Amino acid sequence: MNYRTTCSHCASVFRLGADQLEAAQGWVQCSVCGAAFDAHLSLLMADGSPLPVIEPEPVKLPPAQETMPPPEATGYEATAESQRETESETEWADAEIDDEGARATPQGIVQRESPLDLPSIILIDPDASESDDPGPLPHIQAPAYPSNPYGPSYNYQPAPSAPPSVSPTTRVEYANLLGGTARIPETQHRTQTWIWIVSSLLLLAILLAQATYFLRDTLVSQLPQTRPAFEQACATLGCTLSLPKNLTLLKIVGSDLQTEASGRLKLALTLGNRANHVQAWPVLILTLTDQRNRPLARRSFAPSEYLGEAQRIAAGIPARSEQALNLPLNVRNLAPMGFDLKLTY
Repeated sequence: MNYRTTCSHCASVFRLGADQLEAAQGWVQCSVCGAAFDAHLSLLMADGSPLPVIEPEPVKLPPAQETMPPPEATGYEATAESQRETESETEWADAEIDDEGARATPQGIVQRESPLDLPSIILIDPDASESDDPGPLPHIQAPAYPSNPYGPSYNYQPAPSAPPSVSPTTRVEYANLLGGTARIPETQHRTQTWIWIVSSLLLLAILLAQATYFLRDTLVSQLPQTRPAFEQACATLGCTLSLPKNLTLLKIVGSDLQTEASGRLKLALTLGNRANHVQAWPVLILTLTDQRNRPLARRSFAPSEYLGEAQRIAAGIPARSEQALNLPLNVRNLAPMGFDLKLTY
């Protein structure tokens, strides 16, 4: 036989079997809110109808007990018989009150917004082993008995309580004899911090000095205003400093490939320096082409080949100047119709 029961906390409706109800002794746990409640208080049939009311059978007393007590009964027996009749009447009155309360209770189930096909409820096993922890022990206060005026009197005085302990004003520290972490003094900690800072700054300065020494030519080319400082440093350290090399500030103003009377070729060009400082002489890359602008020959010319003067090469191209150059060419079995000229370092 199947029943329905309603959770007394969240009004959830569950289906419950007779065997489950009997196994759990009526106590179940709601699978929605987790509260435990007695299923007997809201138990209905599976279709929602109330349980059939089973009326108790009236207890019929024997004819001898319904009549008045026998005359032979003593006063004590009559008193006991009257007490039993009073208890019987009290029990019947309680039963009638319970039946009236059950009839006054509204029948039916409380519907929820969610469907009734909810998961099974959780049964509470009455045979489950209890925890070994008995919980807090109850505090039992001894009752106060009245004093006996006829007994001996005792003058009881409680023992004097110990004076409150006074915390010592002197702080005692014990040495760590077990090899634990020792406390570092504040002065020593600050000293170690400053040592690390000074060492880091010193290593950074050495790294910057090395980078400046090996990249001095590049730095002078990018920052020409630093050249006097680098020249003084190189004079002290015995190093050399090359001239700045910036192709963006060099320009071929004019160039012409001429043929001499002897049949030799001569390249005439004008090289201009647009920088405000002296720059190194570049390398010339000459490419001879034919009528269809296809390369016939290519060659690079160093400053020593088109200048020939060591002092002029070391002095570099003066700032804001144009230099005329002539480069004789010895070409055999070639008839160039054009040329291409580029600068590089």
